[in-house]
Amino acid sequence: MDRQQKFMQQALDLAEKGRGFTSPNPAVGAVIVKDNRIIGSGFHQHFGAPHAEVLAIEGAGTGTNGAAMYVNLEPCNHYGKTPPCVDKIIAAGIAKVYVGMIDPNPLVNGSGIRRLKEAGIEVNLGILEKEARQLNRGFVHQFLKQRPWITLKLALTADGFIADVSGKSQWITNTEARQYVGEQRALHDAVMVGMGTVFKDDPTLLPARRDGYIPFRVILDELLNIPPRLKLVSDEYQRRTVILTAQKDKDRKIEQLRRSGVTILPVDSDSFGWIKLSAALHSLLDFGITSIYCEGGGQLAGSLIQEKLVDELQLLIAPKILGEGIKAFGGLMKSLDEAVQLEWQEPQKLGVDILLKGVLK
Repeated sequence: MDRQQKFMQQALDLAEKGRGFTSPNPAVGAVIVKDNRIIGSGFHQHFGAPHAEVLAIEGAGTGTNGAAMYVNLEPCNHYGKTPPCVDKIIAAGIAKVYVGMIDPNPLVNGSGIRRLKEAGIEVNLGILEKEARQLNRGFVHQFLKQRPWITLKLALTADGFIADVSGKSQWITNTEARQYVGEQRALHDAVMVGMGTVFKDDPTLLPARRDGYIPFRVILDELLNIPPRLKLVSDEYQRRTVILTAQKDKDRKIEQLRRSGVTILPVDSDSFGWIKLSAALHSLLDFGITSIYCEGGGQLAGSLIQEKLVDELQLLIAPKILGEGIKAFGGLMKSLDEAVQLEWQEPQKLGVDILLKGVLK
């Protein structure tokens, strides 16, 4: 890793501290370097707070003239919750700006870089761009697809079942795989399940660590039948629970849940009464959720695959054979010619289990 990449990596590491807290804004970190030494740094800490560039400049004090700034996302050039960052950079006398990636937001999208160049500042673009895009993939995705990024996770046996014939699924995978899932939850704005999973497992859907960002827990509950005793609507994190429902006339139940701190989002349903997934995802994006870790059962998994709404597939495969059970993908009845095609990444061992990551072609 060369010197420029090293400083950009430090900006990315800072940005990571704001992950989740800044949504729907991106996670951004910035460092200011002079004489090969960092003199100021900062990161966007939460939605509406000062941006990373401004905090880095304030931290550097009077030594910014002629310095270089490293920032993982193009500085903004418009008024939002805060004034334009480019004005602060220009006023600070920064001579060079190294940018990880262009901001896909139409309000910025290259205008920040143009403004810096017009002011005589040298701009270098694309340093650790892949890492910068990965960090803010939900933020980027909302402008590309007008919906949140969806990671679909399934834990299954070697012969492709997510539960035995009785519906029991705890625990298919081992401790290392469950730890991995807990860490992945913290990398997304929300964790989503259907009511089948909620009734069967009474999960908490919390990340591995509870001292950082707690993602929203999203439930697809068409009939709004969730019992008030279940953890997702009664534990200490109930204000981080969002229920999507097709029921718009259960006023008493809706009011009861809202009083407890749960968010209710009524959405449209299809002719069978099932929530329209596209409508649900648009509603979640409007709510401020840009990335979702889906841990639903086979029916929800199959529907997401069928509607081409999955951006990354994570399969945690245990060295177990059931012979019979509940299939990983419900409702998919395709011939070999119609099979959904995947592109795998390198497999990874998690204890005795195997993690396969893939994207849909």
